[in-house]
Amino acid sequence: MGFLDKIATWLEKYFLPIAGKIGRQRHLAAMRDGFIALLPIAMMGAVVVMFNHVFFTEWSLIGEQLNKLSWYASVIQPLLNTYVSPVLGQIWWGTLALGVIFSVFTISYHLGESYEVDGLSTGLVATVSYLTLLPQSASETAGWGTLSWTSFNSSAIFTGLLTAIIVAEIFSRVTKKGWVIKMPEQVPPAVSKAFSAVIPGGLTILVFGIISIVFINFVGTPLKDFIEMQIQSPLVHLGQSPFTLIFLMVLSQLFWFFGLHGANIVGPFLDTMYGPALSANFEAVTALNIAAPHVLTRNFTDVYGMHGGSGATLGLIIAIFLFSKRQEYKELAKLATPSGVFQINEPVIFGLPIVLNPMMFIPFVITPAITIFVAWLFTGPIPFAGRLYMSIPWTTPPIISAFLSTGGNIPATILATATLALSVLIYAPFVIVANKQNSVYSDSVE
Repeated sequence: MGFLDKIATWLEKYFLPIAGKIGRQRHLAAMRDGFIALLPIAMMGAVVVMFNHVFFTEWSLIGEQLNKLSWYASVIQPLLNTYVSPVLGQIWWGTLALGVIFSVFTISYHLGESYEVDGLSTGLVATVSYLTLLPQSASETAGWGTLSWTSFNSSAIFTGLLTAIIVAEIFSRVTKKGWVIKMPEQVPPAVSKAFSAVIPGGLTILVFGIISIVFINFVGTPLKDFIEMQIQSPLVHLGQSPFTLIFLMVLSQLFWFFGLHGANIVGPFLDTMYGPALSANFEAVTALNIAAPHVLTRNFTDVYGMHGGSGATLGLIIAIFLFSKRQEYKELAKLATPSGVFQINEPVIFGLPIVLNPMMFIPFVITPAITIFVAWLFTGPIPFAGRLYMSIPWTTPPIISAFLSTGGNIPATILATATLALSVLIYAPFVIVANKQNSVYSDSVE
C-alpha cells in the first residue's frame, strides 16, 4: 500500500496540473461540446439504420429469416422496400450522411461563445466558410453546382474541424478589435447582432474563398482532399494501432482517478482519431455494401472496454456481489447497478470511492487497457467478431451495444460478454484484498 500511495502522490504532484490544463483548453472543450450537441441527430440516424439493418431489408439479421416465409417475402417485404426503407434512407441522408456540416456549426458555435462573441453568428459564418472551400462541381465532367457527397462524409471530418476552429479564431479576433458596425441602442438586439457580424463574417469568408482558389488552382487539389491525404489519413492509420487507443484510455483513467472527467478530457482526441474510422465503416457497409475497413472505431471503447462506464466498473460491481464481505460495498453496488447498466458510473467512482483510492488504482487503470487489447485481438488479427459500424448512444447497456453496433453480429456479442467477464476477474482479487483490509481494521478497533 505504501508503494501505491507514493505513486498516487507523484501523479497528483506532476500529472494533475497537466490534466487540469487540458480539461480547461477551450478548443478541446468546444470540440467536446460540439459533438455532444449532435447527439440527437446521430441517435436518430443510427436508429433508422439499425432498424433497416436488423429488421426491414431482405438481407438484414431478422429480415433474412422472415423472408424465408413465402407470404412475408411476397406481401410484407415489397411494402417495406417501397414505403419504409426509402423513408429511413432519407432520414439517414439528412442526419449521418451529411454530418460534417452540422459539426462545423456546433463546434464553431461553442468556440465562439467561449471567446464571448455571438455563437450563432460564428456558427453561421463557419458553415458558409466551409461551403466556400468546396469546388463548385463534383468533378470535371459534372455540371456547375453539383457537390460531391465526399465533401460531407467521413473523409471531410478533419477539414470541417479545422474550418470551425479557424473561423472562430478569425471571427472573434476581428470582433474584439472593434471592426464591427455599431447600431443605435434603439435597434432590436437581434438586428444589432446581425449587423455586428457583417464585417467580421465578410472578412472571414473572404479568407476562405482565397484559400479555396489557391488550393484548387495552384496546389491542384481542393483543400479537403489535401487535408485528408496529409493529416486525416495518417492520424486514422496511427489510431488503428491498439497501443494508441490503450494509451489514450490509460490517460483517461488517470484523470478520473483524481476526480477529473477523463472521458470529457480525452474525448476530443478520440473523436478526432476514431470518429472518421467509425464513419468510414458505416459508409462502407450501408452505402457501398462492402466490408468495414477499420477495426478500432470511436465506440470501440464503449462496446468492449468500458462496461458500466469508465474503468469498466460494471465488472467491479459484479465482483463486489460475488466476492465482497464488506456491507458498505454491497449497499453501494445495489445503488450503483441501475445506472451502471446504462454506462453511468459516477456513484461508484465517487461513492466507493475510486477517486484517490490506492486500492482500486491498478484495476481501474489497467482493466480497460486489457479488455480493449483482447477485443482488438479477436476483431482484427483473429477475425472472430464483426467490426463496429453503427453509432449508437453510449448509454446502451453492455453486450446489447455490441449486438447493435455490428448490425446483429453474434460473435461480437459473445466477445463483449467475454470482456465483461474478464473485467470481473481483474477486479475480483482487489475486492478480496479489500475484505482483508476491512478485517484488519475491525481487529484493531476491537
